[in-house]
Amino acid sequence: MDEDSGGDGVVKGKSIRYAAVWLMLLSLLFGGVANAATVVQQSSSYVFVDVKTTYWANEAIESMASQGIITGNPDGTFKPEAPITREQLAKLITLTFGLDLVEAEEQTFSDVSPSSWAYKYVESSKDYLTGYFPMKGKPFFDPQAKATREDVAVALVRAMGLATEGVEADSALRWKFNDYGDISPQLAQEVAVAVDKKLIQGFPDGSFKPNAPINRASVATLLYRVLKSSYTNASKDVQLDVQVPANVSEATIKITGKVNADAKVYINEDEVENNNGSFAEAYSLDEGEKVYEFVFKAVLPNGRSKIVKKQVTFETTGPKLTVQAPDTTNQPSAKISGTVRDSSDSPATVWINDKGVHVSYNGEWSADILLKEGVNKIVVTAKNKYGKTAVVEKQITFSLAGPNLVIDATPEKTNKNTITLSGTATDKNDNSPKIYMNDQLVGSYGSFNKTVTLNEGENVFTFKATNNIDKSSPTITKKITFLSYRPQLVLDLVPETSNDATITLSGTATDNNDSSPKIYMNDQLVGSYGSFNKTVTLKEGENVFIFKATNSLGKISETITKKIIFSVGGPELVLDLVPETSNDATITLSGTATDKNDSSPKIYMNDQLVGSYGSFNKTVTLKEGENVFTFKATNNLGKSSATIKKIVVFTIAAPELQLDYIPETTSNGQITLSGNTTDANDSSPKIYLNDQLVGSYGSFNKMVTLKEGSNSFIFKVTNKYGKFTTVEKTVVYTPEEAKE
Repeated sequence: MDEDSGGDGVVKGKSIRYAAVWLMLLSLLFGGVANAATVVQQSSSYVFVDVKTTYWANEAIESMASQGIITGNPDGTFKPEAPITREQLAKLITLTFGLDLVEAEEQTFSDVSPSSWAYKYVESSKDYLTGYFPMKGKPFFDPQAKATREDVAVALVRAMGLATEGVEADSALRWKFNDYGDISPQLAQEVAVAVDKKLIQGFPDGSFKPNAPINRASVATLLYRVLKSSYTNASKDVQLDVQVPANVSEATIKITGKVNADAKVYINEDEVENNNGSFAEAYSLDEGEKVYEFVFKAVLPNGRSKIVKKQVTFETTGPKLTVQAPDTTNQPSAKISGTVRDSSDSPATVWINDKGVHVSYNGEWSADILLKEGVNKIVVTAKNKYGKTAVVEKQITFSLAGPNLVIDATPEKTNKNTITLSGTATDKNDNSPKIYMNDQLVGSYGSFNKTVTLNEGENVFTFKATNNIDKSSPTITKKITFLSYRPQLVLDLVPETSNDATITLSGTATDNNDSSPKIYMNDQLVGSYGSFNKTVTLKEGENVFIFKATNSLGKISETITKKIIFSVGGPELVLDLVPETSNDATITLSGTATDKNDSSPKIYMNDQLVGSYGSFNKTVTLKEGENVFTFKATNNLGKSSATIKKIVVFTIAAPELQLDYIPETTSNGQITLSGNTTDANDSSPKIYLNDQLVGSYGSFNKMVTLKEGSNSFIFKVTNKYGKFTTVEKTVVYTPEEAKE
């Protein structure tokens, strides 16, 4: 992890790492350094499955996680023993201290490109991490290298602004660590301060292992210590704002800046005057044209410091050259012209392809050059007396009257299998040039319009035009990649459950390249024109339907699986009114049954079929007392309705007797007795007079002879169930003679 020392671009030949002023960022992030320590000490319930409460770094990991500084993996782990790379450390620093993600216009490090995921994090934290600036070549960051213990120790010291001046690293570390020689010499002072302040420690075997990779748990712990450290309670941040031009053409520059009024200011290790918070110095760039590096450092009385590095590119300006030349011509010569301006040399000299041309007093110049058929490279060079040059290259295509072919815009990619290609060709000597596509004639009159069918993948088309003197245009190649899409299949609503044995499934399929994609259900074709409507019969339980669509190019849509649970219900049985009691011996029972899956459910009464088409009407004869009837309905799927139980109590009534008029007294020796009877359950009840049958069909007519005096008549009517009614009448007979 050591850096190269020295370098052509460093003033006084010293390479300096970027300083990491983490303490200042803590203040910005948490609204004051005092608050930062308070936040760190808050308890957290954040737990990683591989960081138990007994793990040595548990407190630090959970605290940092609770603040959103570190996160775990999707599986709930933290992987505390895994090493951390330099680019991961850059991201951690950016998140820890709330750095703004910058959009760097120029790439700082040659090995961290703008396309890298870590680019923004490295650029945002580059002033706080170590970069490498070799004597020769471009700066690099080594993003995937593992961060070392030495790297982190030095970063902590710089972050906390700890002073290193006067520290005797040799005496402080040599006796303490048996691998002292492995510590980078230029970093030994900062490592010594880190060890002295107990920011980082060695190992029980007496080693420090400066170049050993540091793992996630250790980084979390070290940052946690910094956040909890009393060093975060410094009263103020270090201010160091420097204004230095990035590019100059003069050998003297002026450097100005703002700093804390009580700070000492150093430029390339030389102290400069701090005039109540401002400084200004002039520097001579006396080593010639190159990149000069200036390192600025501000140190407060309490030892806190800040370092800023600036680079100045010193380069004198060369001539300013403009060139006008045609891109194409059908003439054997062409005129090249332009201007040259130079503030230090008037006029500068100009060459065209190493041949000098005359330059007028005002810097204008021109020359005619001979061309060869084809592409002619024109190099125009201007040079001033200091040896500074300006070069402009042009290309002139000299064509002997070949057609000019223009192809209309063609896409690089398409998802349609046909495309129309078109273009035009013009020629000064032929008003009807021919156009060829893949060596096939597609246009004979200077234009073409051709619809082609594409193959899956890359399709290459070459175009050329020819005139009547066999001159051809330059060949134009177009590549079109055809990526056919799969059909898009959309199903209409499919229920998850159904009580109906049949259900209609439907949907549509669309495709850019096929107006009639086919649709399959359970590998059976159900639609050939981009839609389907299919009625299916369900089986009881789970029914699985798998749908897919295919187009004419053999592309298959995403498979859609639908599951429908068919729960077979029994019929619904409804009885008409059934009386609880009856005096009639016969009663008619009726009702209806309905079923979603059977239009003709059967109905049973006392397990006897009474209806086969969803209804019944049954007259039954009751027995005296309680009559029990049970009803149920069944469908063609073997499902039954709920059983309905009805009880009818049948009570038999006695016959009713209606007697015709019977006098209480009479003087006639004979009278006729008559009457009739009714019975709800017997149409022919019997009538008795004094125990003698006088009527068998519900009526009687009987002449009786009276005896003088009181005559008693007992009428009794009985039905076939043995129920009877008795009526008693008395007639007093008094003859006429007796009256006299």
